[in-house]
Amino acid sequence: MTSEFSPSPQELPPELPKAVAHLAWGGGLLVTLLLPLIFLIAGYQSEVARMESALQAGVHKAVEQSRLPQGKKGRVLSPQEVMASLGWLEGKNSIRITNAAKLPVAEKKADLAFPVLTRTIPVSLGEDEIGQVELSRSLQSLLLYALFMLFPGLMLGVIVFISLRDLPMRVLHRTLQEIASRKATEEKLAKSLSIFSATLEATADGIFVTDTAGREVVSNQRFREMWKLGRSDSPLAANYETLAALGDQLQDPVAFSATLKELTAHAEANHGSVLELQDGRRFEWNSQPQFVNGQIVGRVSSFRDISERGRAEALLAIEKDVLEMVVCGNALKTALGVLASHVETLSGEMFCAILFRKIGEESGIVCASGHCLPNSVVDNIVYYGQDALDGVFAALTEQPDLLAQEPAGGFGDVIEGLGSNPVWEDYCALVARHAIKACFAVPIYSTAGAPLGVIVAHYRNPAKQPPHDRELMQVAANLASIAIERRQAEERLKVMAHYDALTLLPNRVLFHDRLNQALARAERGKNMVALMFLDLDRFKAINDTLGHDSGDQLLREVSERLRLCVREADTVARLGGDEFTLILEQINKPGDAAAVAGKIIEMLATSPILLRDQEAFVSPSIGITIYPVDGNSADHLLKNADFAMYRAKEEGGNGYRFFAAEMGSMTTDRLEIESGLRHALERDEFMVYYQPKLNLASGIITGAEALLRWKHPTRGLVPPSEFIPILEETGLIEQVGAWVLKTVCAQMRAWQDAGVLPPLIVAVNLSGRQLQRSNLSTTIAGILEETGLDPSFLELEVTESMLMHDPQCAVDLLMQIRNKGILHIDVDDFGTGYSSLSYLKQFPIDSLKLDKSFVDGLPDNEDDIAISQAVIAMAHSLRLTVIAEGVEKEEQLEFLRKNGCDTVQGYIISRPIPADAFALLVQESMGKSE
Repeated sequence: MTSEFSPSPQELPPELPKAVAHLAWGGGLLVTLLLPLIFLIAGYQSEVARMESALQAGVHKAVEQSRLPQGKKGRVLSPQEVMASLGWLEGKNSIRITNAAKLPVAEKKADLAFPVLTRTIPVSLGEDEIGQVELSRSLQSLLLYALFMLFPGLMLGVIVFISLRDLPMRVLHRTLQEIASRKATEEKLAKSLSIFSATLEATADGIFVTDTAGREVVSNQRFREMWKLGRSDSPLAANYETLAALGDQLQDPVAFSATLKELTAHAEANHGSVLELQDGRRFEWNSQPQFVNGQIVGRVSSFRDISERGRAEALLAIEKDVLEMVVCGNALKTALGVLASHVETLSGEMFCAILFRKIGEESGIVCASGHCLPNSVVDNIVYYGQDALDGVFAALTEQPDLLAQEPAGGFGDVIEGLGSNPVWEDYCALVARHAIKACFAVPIYSTAGAPLGVIVAHYRNPAKQPPHDRELMQVAANLASIAIERRQAEERLKVMAHYDALTLLPNRVLFHDRLNQALARAERGKNMVALMFLDLDRFKAINDTLGHDSGDQLLREVSERLRLCVREADTVARLGGDEFTLILEQINKPGDAAAVAGKIIEMLATSPILLRDQEAFVSPSIGITIYPVDGNSADHLLKNADFAMYRAKEEGGNGYRFFAAEMGSMTTDRLEIESGLRHALERDEFMVYYQPKLNLASGIITGAEALLRWKHPTRGLVPPSEFIPILEETGLIEQVGAWVLKTVCAQMRAWQDAGVLPPLIVAVNLSGRQLQRSNLSTTIAGILEETGLDPSFLELEVTESMLMHDPQCAVDLLMQIRNKGILHIDVDDFGTGYSSLSYLKQFPIDSLKLDKSFVDGLPDNEDDIAISQAVIAMAHSLRLTVIAEGVEKEEQLEFLRKNGCDTVQGYIISRPIPADAFALLVQESMGKSE
């Protein structure tokens, strides 16, 4: 795998490999042909030489054998002698001797194959005759040998071809790879130099490199900025000017020079120290030797500005001191005063003032100052500068453009130029009397962005402002924000822990504490204390009808009125819901408590409370108990006051009752009833009774209203008025209501299956808690499906006040029920609530039930007559039927029949009776009608 920095050879020109291949082919072919050609030429030359040598040798031999005398013109040979002298030649040879006329005189013929090589030599055949001897030989064998040499020539040509084809390419590749390697090395070197340069410039420290003689080699920009030096013309300029410039800025240049000499003498030593500059800055100096190939070539020094670190450490110490003071409960002004003193110390020139509002107050601005700000200035700010500071705080909240343009230091939250700012004009004039000028300020904001205060920087001479003061002030503002917000949070926690969030009255915890303190004081002073327990009458009806927001508004108004009815030393507390308690100390007699109770009743009952543009009247039920007459402990007194309050409520409310010993037994009965109700359902103690409904037109019983009854194991049948309200208060009504609905549906289905009764419509009352459940229609549909009852035989009754609690929600819920197939929905107790006719026509209802309170006065009371006639007429005009309940007299029945009432129920027909008795009553009614 190629490494990241391995060079890649350059691409070869596409025509170069082809040219090399052609060259290789040519070279290989040339070598292949050259070897046989050389062999042929060499063989030919050898053959020529042999033939010439043979001729010369033959002629010489012939001369020697003839031994003829040699004349002037040479020795004369005969052709036969010459021919005989050449007879020793081997192989096929053709010999011919010709005379001077080229005529053959002797000849030895041989059959020679083409090609033929012929060589001649002159020979003397007579005194004046010179002939020639011709020797001819075939070269065919030489040619065959030459052709045979093509095979080694071919092998040699292949070797040459391969060599010429691969060797140049390898050489080229190697050359290109070396070029690429060199280029990569240069790039790596350039990259390393770039990284070195970038690292050198990117570091937060100043880097200064010198040679062994102490001359500058290289330095980064940060170094020159720290030491306020200009950029050197040559980064490699070897000079001593830089070190001299450093020494000029130090508080102790002599020690610096001595250190440099020591490091020069001991080049291998490391060094670290802190340099103090004349302008107050502090640099951390570290120096170590620079090695190249194991040899020291110079020193590398780093300089780090630790001035901010010192300030940061000081600020951390300040933060620790101030927050410890706040946590330990010291006064906020004291803690912030310590902060201001520390800021002045770090600045050296500033007079610091921290201005903030008192916790929990809209006015009253506090000035926490450092030890340098004269007391006279602080007194002027506190006593004469409240109006000026109110304008400043208002501007911080209402004028976002109060902050001036961002200064050069980049501190965007600093308010600059206070002297020219109209908002600060009065404040600046106030402090200028003491030869102090307010120069800038930093707002103190909460984490939510709300203004908490402001820190103001003052100077004797504004020109001597240290450059870091703005940053210092911002840090102080953040710390002041933490301290103020923490103290505010502590105050809020105190309020949340001891005061009711809705009414801001003492809650149960603070009430018990104050009651115990009041009893302790009364015991020491032998005084009397009255404890009053107050509950609002019909508050639940108002809350359900007008909504919880109106209920909360009512509680707040009642709280204010209760405060007005007692002394400042007394306590009014809210225990929860609509229950209030009052502690009246140092009363002389129980009559004093009665007077306060009467005052409360009068103030609540006579002055209406406006809720949603409607006047609401609320009355209290008050129970009063006296210490030490009715008890010695807080719990005992509170329980007795609760007993007395319930007695006042049972007597109709809007009054007060003092505790009496017999009241305890009544409360015990209520607790016993509540405990029994929680187990009544599982013990099967509930029963359903049925009160018949008579149709006035036909005179027969057409249905009934299902009513809940409780058969206690020891008390027997408990009146509904005693246990129904407790079911409502405890929330058990939802579970019990579902049981009633299921029991009625199952009973009706049983009657229908038995076939002994005609089709009847039975009404079941729905509670307010059931109507608040969005799944009510699903629950009813599930019960109908489980029991198998047709929805058309079930009738549901809801009270008028339930519908008006949230009319739109009631419309939606009733429509959901209607969509489940339930066709009969009645409005019970009509005329006793706050119905609006515009809503009445929107409700999917079928009947209105005329309340018993309007039937009781018939036919004598004119008001009841008018109301009854109006309800009947209005219902019929809306195509609704009218059911009158509580009919007990014949005169009432006759009046209702004459005025068009559709259905009646009451004791005149029958009391509520068990299911079996109701079935017999219906059967008897059927027999009479027949």
